[in-house]
Amino acid sequence: MQQLFNTRNYSIRDFEEWNSRNELVLQPKFQRRDVWSDKARSYLMDTIIRGKPIPKIYMRQDVNPKTRRAVREIVDGQQRLITVLNFLKDGFKISKAHHDTFGGKTFSGLDTSTQRDILKYEFVVDLLQDMPDSEVFNVFARINTYSEKLKAQELRNSNWFGDFKSCVYLLSEEFTTFFIENKIFAEKAILRMAEAEFISDLILAMQDGIQAGSKGVRDNAYKKYDDEFPSRKSHEKRFRETMDIIKGIFGTALAQSEFRAIRLFYPLFCALYHFKFGLLKLKSDRVSFRAADYPKMKTALEYVDDLLRVDEFRRKPVALKSADDRKFYDAYSVHWVHADKRTIVTDYICRKLGKALD
Repeated sequence: MQQLFNTRNYSIRDFEEWNSRNELVLQPKFQRRDVWSDKARSYLMDTIIRGKPIPKIYMRQDVNPKTRRAVREIVDGQQRLITVLNFLKDGFKISKAHHDTFGGKTFSGLDTSTQRDILKYEFVVDLLQDMPDSEVFNVFARINTYSEKLKAQELRNSNWFGDFKSCVYLLSEEFTTFFIENKIFAEKAILRMAEAEFISDLILAMQDGIQAGSKGVRDNAYKKYDDEFPSRKSHEKRFRETMDIIKGIFGTALAQSEFRAIRLFYPLFCALYHFKFGLLKLKSDRVSFRAADYPKMKTALEYVDDLLRVDEFRRKPVALKSADDRKFYDAYSVHWVHADKRTIVTDYICRKLGKALD
């Protein structure tokens, strides 16, 4: 078996030098791509500055025996390289939505150490040596054969690069370990960005009140808040504080609780956020609390937890002690992503917590 490619690492400085010697062909001959937006370009440079990996590049190399010159044709990754080379020429600025320190700066405005790190950053490149067009097309056909269809959140990640996305993915990175350790999301689900989609719902509740957990609502939010997301820093701070409250109440018990399920974690988060900061459109009374109240709050939540434990055949809850319990359970168990159902469950949790704190 003959391997038709070699995997190598090349630095940004390598590509800059080849381009200056006219040894780099960047025209998208094999794959047409739309021109990236300023947000997309800024997001790429932020990724590079942070030293994180980006998808590999496919490059065909051909050596002319007469001139002894190598010609390197980019068959996939043109926009990535065009963006980087443009940034080295001060073609655009990094967005403040992506980087607090370097936002608003071009390459020449960065400190020397950061400039050096950018130039040293290495791309992973699959090098296609002297490969004819027909084989290049065949290579990409085979690669695409094994590509999974993107989920809705993965598409949002590909299409939006502004303030709202940056907020969501910053928090997602911070709380990935929390979600895994507490069995809220499996690692496989996180690889498909399930936690980012869920955080989107929580941030939207903080911003606009409880809403439906639907594709349309999320898509509209990414579009609406792409250029500017009001009070982003405040939302990030309050999100962390609310998560800290949940950690304080449950300790290590969350992973064994019914509240690890996102259909219950969502109203729990909303209820605690409402008590602490106030949630738009939620009519439940706000009740103040301190860390010393966490044991009482945990006891109240254990009542809800016990209410949802079902018999050995998983057919019905063990006990529903009141009409209020039944209303809560019906909202929790049927169409729980609807805004009205989410509100009913959140109000119920608020009442239980409020009674414990009374």
